[in-house]
Amino acid sequence: GDRAARINPRFDGSHYACTLAASIDTAPGMARQRRYLRRMGLYACDVAQEALAHAALRRGEPGGSGMCTPERLGLFFGYGGLRAHWDDLMPAFEQQHADAHSAWQHGLTLLHPFWMLQHLSNNAHAIAAQELQARGDGATYGGANAGAQALSAAIRALAAGAVDVALVVAYDTLIEPEMLVELAARGVLNCAREAASVAAPYAANACGFIPGEAAAALVLQRPQPGSLACVQALAAGDGSAQEAQAATLARLASKLARPGDWFDGAGLAESAFDMQEREALARIAGSDTPLTCTLSAMGQTGAASSLVQAIALLELLQRRMLAPVAGLAQMVAGPMQVLTQATPCSARSAVALSSGAPGLAAAVRVALV
Repeated sequence: GDRAARINPRFDGSHYACTLAASIDTAPGMARQRRYLRRMGLYACDVAQEALAHAALRRGEPGGSGMCTPERLGLFFGYGGLRAHWDDLMPAFEQQHADAHSAWQHGLTLLHPFWMLQHLSNNAHAIAAQELQARGDGATYGGANAGAQALSAAIRALAAGAVDVALVVAYDTLIEPEMLVELAARGVLNCAREAASVAAPYAANACGFIPGEAAAALVLQRPQPGSLACVQALAAGDGSAQEAQAATLARLASKLARPGDWFDGAGLAESAFDMQEREALARIAGSDTPLTCTLSAMGQTGAASSLVQAIALLELLQRRMLAPVAGLAQMVAGPMQVLTQATPCSARSAVALSSGAPGLAAAVRVALV
């Protein structure tokens, strides 16, 4: 039930509409790759190595790549998308002349010599593949639902026999200056100045979400002894300029949900959307179905949301416990059993939903085996 939201520790955010953030506290590793990767890409490579090593050790095989041959290890990445990073560009352009005279001397010399390489969308994918000696099929996906796209592609590759093990990684941050300005312009951020006053999703006064960031990784294989859970994922778009509509989330949920599932909501914390989401899910699963919200605790994590939610759902299912919607003291009356406290549960499966702009939606189902 705790929330990660606090005053933005990454930089002085007092002049932004949203001064709160749910950020990663620890510094990334992979120091030798800092020439090519920015901070979130380094985290992505960190979790890729950790996930593969952990999965191999569970099988009693020391060493991360011992699970299969390098040629049969697939790598699938989800990334928020190409963005112009202001901390790089502003120093390089603030002293430029209108006629671009002596542009190099007036600031372009401040750009890192590998600046273009650092902006490649498949940079982290390439470096992780090199570090892990992963030479199987794979791809990099972009956008707010890129994690679900990567999961879905990995599942299909396994089903087709293209790879024996698929490592799925997704990473994104919504707390950089360029993202805070964009999100504020769309009116989707919570503008509270203190974490204690942030209204949670499904609350009467819900008025926007807290931006977060994450890097997450899952190791997938075809069902066999020792597997923890079965994962399914879907991604879609509805053409909206804003976050995907509740009806789009419901369409994905209807394709994945099975009797007995509980739900992890999108957590946009916008009153009208929250109620539409609840009503749509109630038509699929019934008004008494439990509804929680992982992203209320961790902030919106963009392209990484589906993987973050899948990991959280697996933990909750294994513990037979439903987490409350973090920060929710009193919900608005309506359909679905919105949780305000931790609740024991014997269910073995759950569906998580996430939404991003422009009009991108994702759903992931986790079922214990």
